[in-house]
Amino acid sequence: MIGVNKVRIFCFSSAFSFDGSIITPEKVFTWAAKNDIDVLLLSDTTLCGIGNFILQSKLFPSLKLIVGIRLPDQPHKTYFALTNNHLEGLVKAYNLGDLSGIKELPSLEFPPAQYLPGEEELWNAFQDILYKLKGQKIPVPDEPTQPRVIDTRTFELPKDLTTLFHTFGGYNFNPNQRLPKAPDGFIETFVSLTHKGTQRERALKEIEVIKKKHFEDYFFTIYKIVELARKHDILLGPGRGSAVGSYLLHLMGVTSVDPLEYGLLFERFLNEGRQDYPDVDVDVEDERRQELIELLRKEFGYVYHISAFSTLPAKFLEGLPEKIVDELRTIPVSRTTHAAGLIISTVPLNAPISPGTNTLEWDMETLEKLGFVKIDVLGLKTLSVFKELKLKTGLEHIPVNDRNVFRYLSTGFTDNVFQLDSKLGKMVVRDVRPTSLSELALAISLNRPGPIKAGITERIRKVKKEKRRLFEINILNETFGFPLYQEQVMLIALQLAGMTPAEADTIRRAISKGDITSFRELYERLERSLTTKFGRVGKELSRMILAFGEYTFNKSHAIAYAHLTYYMAYFKVNHPRLFYTVYLKHDTSVLEDAVYNLQTLGYRILPPTVRLGKVVGKSDEDVFHLPFQIVPGISPVKAEELEQRIFASFEEFVESSGLSISTIEALIKVGAFDNVFESRRRAIQKLRTLRTGLNPEAQRLARLFGKRTEESDTKVEEVWERTLMEHETIGVGLTPPVDCQNSLAPYCLAYSLDLPYAVHIRIKAGFATDGVSVFKLNAPDGAYTLVYPSKLYEGFKRVIYLVEEISPAEVSKLKATGGYEKIIADNGKSTTVLENARPLLNRFETQILD
Repeated sequence: MIGVNKVRIFCFSSAFSFDGSIITPEKVFTWAAKNDIDVLLLSDTTLCGIGNFILQSKLFPSLKLIVGIRLPDQPHKTYFALTNNHLEGLVKAYNLGDLSGIKELPSLEFPPAQYLPGEEELWNAFQDILYKLKGQKIPVPDEPTQPRVIDTRTFELPKDLTTLFHTFGGYNFNPNQRLPKAPDGFIETFVSLTHKGTQRERALKEIEVIKKKHFEDYFFTIYKIVELARKHDILLGPGRGSAVGSYLLHLMGVTSVDPLEYGLLFERFLNEGRQDYPDVDVDVEDERRQELIELLRKEFGYVYHISAFSTLPAKFLEGLPEKIVDELRTIPVSRTTHAAGLIISTVPLNAPISPGTNTLEWDMETLEKLGFVKIDVLGLKTLSVFKELKLKTGLEHIPVNDRNVFRYLSTGFTDNVFQLDSKLGKMVVRDVRPTSLSELALAISLNRPGPIKAGITERIRKVKKEKRRLFEINILNETFGFPLYQEQVMLIALQLAGMTPAEADTIRRAISKGDITSFRELYERLERSLTTKFGRVGKELSRMILAFGEYTFNKSHAIAYAHLTYYMAYFKVNHPRLFYTVYLKHDTSVLEDAVYNLQTLGYRILPPTVRLGKVVGKSDEDVFHLPFQIVPGISPVKAEELEQRIFASFEEFVESSGLSISTIEALIKVGAFDNVFESRRRAIQKLRTLRTGLNPEAQRLARLFGKRTEESDTKVEEVWERTLMEHETIGVGLTPPVDCQNSLAPYCLAYSLDLPYAVHIRIKAGFATDGVSVFKLNAPDGAYTLVYPSKLYEGFKRVIYLVEEISPAEVSKLKATGGYEKIIADNGKSTTVLENARPLLNRFETQILD
């Protein structure tokens, strides 16, 4: 409490000023409560932190938080808001970028502290890291190193200011967000789209909960977003998160997956026990996300992005004491924009906006705690690629039961396939070996380090191969008897333990976090019910649910994304050339993947080719010409133009292509004119001659002084030099630098599956080849056996792949009969030798034979 004769004030700058301060809301309030502080005066240069500080002040009612701001030309003077009107005026002035009017607010001349007493060592460490991070000293006030408390018994304040501090009663913050108003009866209109029975019952049940929670406006807003996108032919994803479990959202067209078909739970998305708004997230083709946001702005009036705050990169914290690292890793050092979050309103918001933008300065968590409703609209590159693939193939409906697609997926052939494009993704699908969308959803659910480290995917591989279930309970059938979906935990609680939807969701949350201390009574009730029904097996299951809790996944999300994963795999397997032509148009960073994956499928990779003179017939079906946009300086639009255009000569190309000389030189280096010039060096010399426009007299003088300019005088490059040119230009070599006869696995296969296969290679000038693929490898020139990715043995060797056990589906039989590769399966009881074969599974040892 503020005494009659004294006020103890702590004036400070927070970390949200990004000026070197290390003071955060939690720390300063805790310290102030312990040190008899009456008023915390926040003196920042931004308004990024005021939301967090206002929230924190609610936890410390005896402390008064006063929000202030400093101007750049007055680093020690704080203007502050002592009423709600003051605060609203401050925010409005800040948003307009004109703070001249704030000088009418009360002010205090005092240097704000940048750290709390006793934290000087931490503050100094932070300054050192900021210097390394930003390459310059952070401008800080002259006196931040001695944090001082303003005590009116020893520090005289103007009388009226002391009175204001005494009478200040805190802020009543009003978010004032207004969602678009849903028309009367809006939600009920979708019931007419259902058939009587299960569909109608489900729709009516969901509507009842939505209306009880008064969420009609929220659902109407989501509907309008989707409607606007479809009206303008902007592709949306099949759905994301637990919202896919809502049948009403499916009827609205927000999600494309029927939750009734896959047994998805509405209660996982929304139930009567939930107090906050549910999350309905929308995926949109990334190239048109901003267009959609502008359409929403026209439709609703106000659409704001959300901020996010980045902290210090881990590498800058290496070598510091653990205590200091724990403190520093929580301090924000810069503000960025959240990738997906939007706040939509029909009226302007009473919240700070980053100057010159439509981005709120508060992060998602702060906004939600203050009562704002956010909606995620995430741009997905996959959707942009998928849309173009569908357009170019004319496919409206993609069959979801293509056995060949699942066969390729099960080997780990998943580079550039949505959700499975990683080493972990390859490992998971090789264990799960999905044969349906439901099993593919399970693989996506397990595509995280935790389940793999815990051995869950390996156990699934075994029970699936043995055609059994871990627990023979119907609810767990789709996951081979393992409790792996959050919805399964809820169903067990609902159907086997008789819990309410709210209780089932509560226990789901507790188990997912691995902490049931607050809900032990619910868990014990679950355990008793299962033990009563199934005896010892039930008790074991309840313990398994708890043990697997942190690995459980949202089934609704997995099912939705499994559709998109399958679609991308379908195009990669059935239309590989088109798949990579389109993918490279949207993302040239996957060039290496494209080259090796297409080589795995038997394609010969050639550089983009400029068409000069007479056009020859179509290229062979087993040839893939890389698109022009892989060359630096060529945009997708220019690439498309070059694909269509025919030039009469090289000279015409140089003159009329619209490309810079450096870009044309890059085209020469990758081999785009190999059908015209026998030497790339000579082609470059020809280009330079055309560029300089040398006349005969200039050439005569050049010869006279010993300079040669004729193409014929230019030495033809060696083969490995072509490889070097390609690698330096596009990051991948296409021309094998030397001949090589490989009798083992192709390098491209080892790369595509990310398996430790052995490969015969030759190295020349730092480039290795197996005769087909080219890759960089620093080793002396010569012949080697490579165990992917980098282990080398001199000379061409034979190889044995050692496994414990292997099924026929996990064996790749080879056409070669030289006996260079074989599998030995030894489970301790029997040994099986498979000649001319290599394994298609995760766990094996590659043994090189001398």
